[in-house]
Amino acid sequence: MSTGAVYIVTQDPRYVGLLRTSAERLKTVMPDLPITVFSQFPMSGACYDRVIQVKPSGDGFYDKTRLIRESPYDQTIFVDADIYVAEPFPELFSLLDRFDCAATHEEYLDTDWFHRYPRPDIPTSFPEFNTGILLLKRSALMDRVLVTWADLYKRFLEENPNLAINDQPFFRAALYENEARIATLTREYNCKFRGQGYLAGPVKILHGHVDLKFDIEQIGKTIAVLNASQGPRVYIAGNVYEQELVGRLVSRRKAHKVGSFPELPGSILMRRAKRLKEVLQQRGIAKTLAKVFATK
Repeated sequence: MSTGAVYIVTQDPRYVGLLRTSAERLKTVMPDLPITVFSQFPMSGACYDRVIQVKPSGDGFYDKTRLIRESPYDQTIFVDADIYVAEPFPELFSLLDRFDCAATHEEYLDTDWFHRYPRPDIPTSFPEFNTGILLLKRSALMDRVLVTWADLYKRFLEENPNLAINDQPFFRAALYENEARIATLTREYNCKFRGQGYLAGPVKILHGHVDLKFDIEQIGKTIAVLNASQGPRVYIAGNVYEQELVGRLVSRRKAHKVGSFPELPGSILMRRAKRLKEVLQQRGIAKTLAKVFATK
């Protein structure tokens, strides 16, 4: 039975660098795990076992829903380009002995912020899953989920050509409409460290843009703070807290700060300069200045 990782990058060339950083790290900590990349862009590097050139559809999220079915592996872990693997995770694949797929709950109830894809037929108690890390096995049940996922999103794009949305609301609907069994991963396997969440063990997979050299240098500090405690803890805005019992005669619970890390690793000044350069390239000097000095 073959096992491997799949990355998909289309539409936006800025993700090529992110993907390479992610794949190089994954290959470092799990050298025996093959990596396949589906991309419209030229990709080369020792970290890639196979690069498959694809024709983009015009929507990167839709490309993800359709191309994930083309995985060459019996057991696949799909990895977003903005993933950084802290530790090996071989134990994840054993879940596929009993389940068809696995993912973490999305930290938000619904990432369709403007309710552009309402599904009142699905109870709000059925959560949305984050597809940045998605484990799946080749099976008839899972294939039906993937086909439904892509079809629902394609239909939405055809009916709403000017509306932007991501793939997760459609994955939720596809799971609900089919019979595949999904295992819920804990946040240690998809830690969106620049947001908020709960941990109860060592972080193995970080989710958040890690691209430049100074990001890599500082990401170790982030991992160290997140893993400074192995007990139940929460993180928010770069701060990590755990519960502490205080008091002599009558104990009470108190939030104890474990530590803090830069929510955006690296120099804020450098990030602002980089972003300004990108805006200038996209808009030009005149449009950028007009935007900055615009009055209401």
